Amino acid sequence: MRTTAPALAATALALAACGPPTEQGAEQDVAKDELRVCFAENDPPRSRRGGSGFDIDVARELAAQLDRRLVVVWIPEEEQTDIESTDADYMPLLTGQCHLQLSVPGAGAIERFRGWLVLSEPYYGAAFELIPADASFRFGEPYSETVAVRANTVAHVALDATGVSWSQQAAHEGILRAVADGTAAVGLVWGPQLALFDVERAADFEVPPVLRWNLHATLRRDNPLRADVDGILSSTPFRERVANLQARHGIPVRGPFPTVHTAALLQSL
Repeated sequence: MRTTAPALAATALALAACGPPTEQGAEQDVAKDELRVCFAENDPPRSRRGGSGFDIDVARELAAQLDRRLVVVWIPEEEQTDIESTDADYMPLLTGQCHLQLSVPGAGAIERFRGWLVLSEPYYGAAFELIPADASFRFGEPYSETVAVRANTVAHVALDATGVSWSQQAAHEGILRAVADGTAAVGLVWGPQLALFDVERAADFEVPPVLRWNLHATLRRDNPLRADVDGILSSTPFRERVANLQARHGIPVRGPFPTVHTAALLQSL
């Protein structure tokens, strides 16, 4: 699925109104015409310093809707590729260097800062996806083959709890190799990471709630933009733009889920 030409044209007009993003790295007074957003320097496909990214494009859309100029605040950070990577650096947000951060996978990610940070309404969903495209695996049903999965992830724990034979891999590349060489019949890959690989997912895979998350922005509780951001992110037109951006970046298109992962769900397997 690719973004249609009309959608791209509308996006271009919105971005033109917003103006080009400005990069900043130090705390400064926040001008009222700016939307300052923190991004990890090396977190593809969401953000990468010197390039574009899904989160950066979402931030441009949000800034345009708020009629503010996007200012990018880079956070030095090693690449994070798992949903369990909840050790993002929120100090620039807490200290006022930026207004918000994006793609936060639920309340657990900001649990340490409860009382200071809050989540916006969800604006897209992400899940562990099944590869290859013609896979027959159904979560919770008997399966005689081996499933490749990255070690120490929720998908790994869930497979183990349901008695499925698994091939533990150190990286997503290992999952793809295991499927390609026949070590495993199928693999479970964190959906946004599929943007980095030339592989088709099983689009009809029914992802169980334990393997899916809603993604939010996070802001300081005292941020006066909270209500405006919530209104924009929860609107149907904005979510349609986000879906277009997911498709453009090669990320599986998932809207916010009605039910998502909880620790209780995982423990109940």
